[in-house]
Amino acid sequence: MGDDAKKQLIDPQKKYSGWKVEQKLDEGGFGQVFKVTKEDKDGVKKVAALKAESNEVEGGSAIKLEMSVLGMLNKDGKESPHVPFLFHGAKRKKFCYMIVTLLGENLRTLKTWKKGNETLSMETWSRIALQCLYSIKLVHDVGFIHRDIKPANFMMGRNDDINRARLVHILDFGLARSYALLRGKVFVARRARSNVEFRGTMRYCSPNVHYKQEQGRHDDLYSFMYVVVELHCGLPWQTTKDKDVLEKEKLGKTELLNSKLPPELHPIIPHLTKLDCYNRPDYSMIADCFKKLCARLKVSYATPYDWEAADEKKKTLGRELLAKRSCPPEYENSDEFFASDPVGVNTAPPKEGTGISDIAGLPTSEEHKNMPISKVQTIINEANKK
Repeated sequence: MGDDAKKQLIDPQKKYSGWKVEQKLDEGGFGQVFKVTKEDKDGVKKVAALKAESNEVEGGSAIKLEMSVLGMLNKDGKESPHVPFLFHGAKRKKFCYMIVTLLGENLRTLKTWKKGNETLSMETWSRIALQCLYSIKLVHDVGFIHRDIKPANFMMGRNDDINRARLVHILDFGLARSYALLRGKVFVARRARSNVEFRGTMRYCSPNVHYKQEQGRHDDLYSFMYVVVELHCGLPWQTTKDKDVLEKEKLGKTELLNSKLPPELHPIIPHLTKLDCYNRPDYSMIADCFKKLCARLKVSYATPYDWEAADEKKKTLGRELLAKRSCPPEYENSDEFFASDPVGVNTAPPKEGTGISDIAGLPTSEEHKNMPISKVQTIINEANKK
C-alpha cells in the first residue's frame, strides 16, 4: 500500500459513527490508528481509538476478524478485563475501521523504560505475566488462539481510565484462528491441517510453528513464555537477524531457557512440550507458578511497577489510582477462572461428520476476509445468545 493510499484512509474532518478524529497515534504497513472523541448524552467526553485498514491489502482487511473476536470477548456488550471494548465497526469503500478502547503504552516500549536496559525486575514482570496469562485464556475461552503473542501486543490501560489503569490488555487479533467451533451449544475441535503456513512473529513463535505444525493453545503459551524470558533477561536469539540461524538457536535451547527462569516457573515449559494442538493446557498450574513467585517476592497489584517506582510523580499517581479502585483486579482472585473450561476440547474431533462445513457457529479466520461487515456483526450477536 503506497503513501497516498495511506493518507486517504481517514478524513480528519469527518466523524465516524459520531466519533471525532483528534490525532494520528500510529501507522503501519496495513493501516492507521487514531485517537477519537465523542460526547455522551450527559456531555461527558469519551475517548477511544479508531483502527483503520485498507481494503486493498493482500487477503483483505483483518478488521472483520478482529471485530468478531472482540465481540465474543465482550459478550452481551459487557466490558471484559484485560480486553479492549469494541464500540463500533464499519466498512467503507476503501477501508474498514473499528472503534475500541484507547489504551496506554505497550510492553515493548515499557521494557525499555530504563536507558541501556531492556528488561524488567522480577517484581514487575511476575505480575505483568500473570495478567498476560489471564488475557490469553480469555481468548482461548471463546474458541480462538491468538497466534501472535509478543510484547507489542500487550498494552497497559491509560492512567485516566480508573478501571483499566495499571492493568495489561491483549490486542491485535488479525492473525487469530478458531481452534474450536460451535455445534449448537457445544464446541468441537477443528481438525488439524497437514500443511500449515507460517503465522506469527519469528522471535516469539513456538517450535511447532517452525516445524509447520498446526498451532494450538499451547503455542500461544509457548510464545508467552518467550515474552517472559525476554522481560526477565532477554532471549538468547534476541539480536539474531538471520532466519535460519534464529530457528536453529530456538529449537535447541529449551533447557537453557528454563535455566534462566526462577525455579517457581520451571514446570511450565516441560508441560507445554507434552501437548499437541488439541490438548487443553493446565492454566491453573501455570498461574500457580506465577502466584508462587509473586508470593516469594511479596508483591501485589498495589506494588509500584518499575517505571512508577523510579518516578515520584508516577508513584504518587499510582497510589491515587489504587485509592479510586472499588475492588481488587480479577487476576488477583483468579483460581476459579483458571480452572474453568468453557470450551471443553482436549482431544481431536471424531473422524465422522466434523468437516468445517458441518459445524455451525463462527466462520473460520479465512472466511472473514470476504464477508460483509454486517454479517460479522450478525454472527457475533447470534453467538452471544448461545
